[in-house]
Amino acid sequence: MAGKFKMPSIKDVEQEENKDEVVKEKFKVGAGLLSDISKGTVVMDVVNIPRDQIQKNPNNHYSISGIESLAESIKQYGLLQPLHVMETENGYRLLGGERRLTAIDTLIKDDAVSDWTEDTLIPCVVKDAEDVKLDLSPENKERYAIITSNREQRAYTDGDRYMEIQEWKKIIDELRSKGIEYINGVDEEGKEKKVGIKGEKTRDILAQTTGMSRGQINNFETVHNSGTDKLKDALLQGKISVSTAAKAAKDLTDEEQDGIAEAVEKGEKVSPADIAAQAKKEYVLTQTEFKKDIKNILSAIKEKEISLDGKEQEKYHFHIRQLEKLIGGQK
Repeated sequence: MAGKFKMPSIKDVEQEENKDEVVKEKFKVGAGLLSDISKGTVVMDVVNIPRDQIQKNPNNHYSISGIESLAESIKQYGLLQPLHVMETENGYRLLGGERRLTAIDTLIKDDAVSDWTEDTLIPCVVKDAEDVKLDLSPENKERYAIITSNREQRAYTDGDRYMEIQEWKKIIDELRSKGIEYINGVDEEGKEKKVGIKGEKTRDILAQTTGMSRGQINNFETVHNSGTDKLKDALLQGKISVSTAAKAAKDLTDEEQDGIAEAVEKGEKVSPADIAAQAKKEYVLTQTEFKKDIKNILSAIKEKEISLDGKEQEKYHFHIRQLEKLIGGQK
C-alpha cells in the first residue's frame, strides 16, 4: 500500500513492504526540495507510516496557520513533501511538518473525505537524533533536529524566528559549558564554514546559525528582554511584526505595551511610526505621583542618617540639582 505522496521530481521508486504495514521507498530528489543549499541529487529514505503511529512533538512551537487551505491542497494534490520524524519506543515523534500533519488530521475528521483515515500511510523521512554530530544532551539534539527539519520546509514568520532564537540559545549555552570552540556550518552558497562558539558573542553566533542579520537579532532580543508577556504572545501569533514589537518594548511602559498587544489582537494595524508617536506624548507629573516617589526614597532610608563618602556626596548633590532644574524649569 503506497503512501499519499505526489511529487513531480521523484524518480526511481523502490517499494518494500514489511509486516507492520510500514512501506519503505527510496526517492532520488532534486536539489530544490530539501533546501536552497543542497547540491546535485540527494538520496532520501522515505518511510510510509500509518497516522496513528505518529505523535505530535510538544517541543515544536512553530506556527501552524492556514490549515484549511493546506488541507484542501493535500486533498486535491496529495502530500507534496514528506514529514520529518524520529523513531521512539511507542512509534514516531514529529520533528518537522506540524502544519501538514494538522491538515491531514482535518481531512481524517471530515466524514466527506473517505480516503484519509488513521490507517492511511503518510510519507515520512525518519531522522535519528544521534546523527547530530554535536556534543549535546538528547534534549538539545532533538531541539537541533526540529530546527533543521523546519528550516528545510517552511516559510518563517517573525514568531517562528523569535522561537528559534530562544531554542538556539539553549543549544549555544550547552556548547559553551562543554568548552566547544566551534561547530561546522554552511554559508549561503552551500560551502562549509566554521561557526565560532568559544569567546564569541551570542548575537554573532545567532546571526550565523539562523541566517538573520545582527540588527534582526537585536530586535528579537529587545522584545525578549523588555517586552511584556502579552507583547511576546502577539509576536508569536503573527499579530505584530518584530520591528514594531521591538519599538514598543524599547519605548513604551508595560501598560502601554499590553495596550498595543490588545489592539493588534482585535485586528488593528500598528506600525513602528505609531509607536514612535505614542512615545512622544507628554508625560504629566502630578503632585500625588511626585509625593509617592519621594515616599519611596524615604522608605529606602532605614537609618536616620546615612554616611556618604566624597564621591557619593558629589553624586547626591548633582542629582538633587538636576531634579530641581527639571522641575523648576516647568514653572
